[in-house]
Amino acid sequence: MATKLRLIAGLVALLLTAQTSFAVGIIGPGVYQLHDHGFGNLGPDYGLRVDSINAVFSVDLGGASTILTWDGGTTATITGILHDNATTDLWTVDYLLSGVTAVGTTGFTATSATGTLTDPLLNVTALTGEQNGSGIVFDFLADGHRLPGDSSTAVGRGWLLPPNSTDDWLVRAELIPEPGTLALLAAGGLMIVRRRR
Repeated sequence: MATKLRLIAGLVALLLTAQTSFAVGIIGPGVYQLHDHGFGNLGPDYGLRVDSINAVFSVDLGGASTILTWDGGTTATITGILHDNATTDLWTVDYLLSGVTAVGTTGFTATSATGTLTDPLLNVTALTGEQNGSGIVFDFLADGHRLPGDSSTAVGRGWLLPPNSTDDWLVRAELIPEPGTLALLAAGGLMIVRRRR
């Protein structure tokens, strides 16, 4: 019985390590909850800024819930609900990142992107990624970008047309554990509690 308990404890530890690995500078395939990113003294936290339509959006406040999904392949998506910080309206976003290439184990870059923003009246605004000097439209890396003293938090940032605008994504990300992993963790915990009783 002691061997079984050690095995279960080891499994739980392994699963916990796997689910928190991105926090130590590793990003792998998965589903990530997006959070607003602070920008120092240049403005409030935000997730998406679209100056061309005079809007700044939150990806996690006021009813917003936005996720990034990457299966390890050549595409990734950003989908969900955005909160218009000025009007408090909720918009939907559907953004496809293409030309995705893994950067070691620290995340990925993308070379093109297209998508839409849809307001509550169902008006659609097209989104198109803008390449930077390196030909990249979006970085999703565990490097704590613009987070002083933090070199491991997963940060997504990307640029949008029109050229030379300040339209951009700027988000922090948190891995959402897979349901199967959560179930295994719960089962392992219950077995340990039952054994102790």
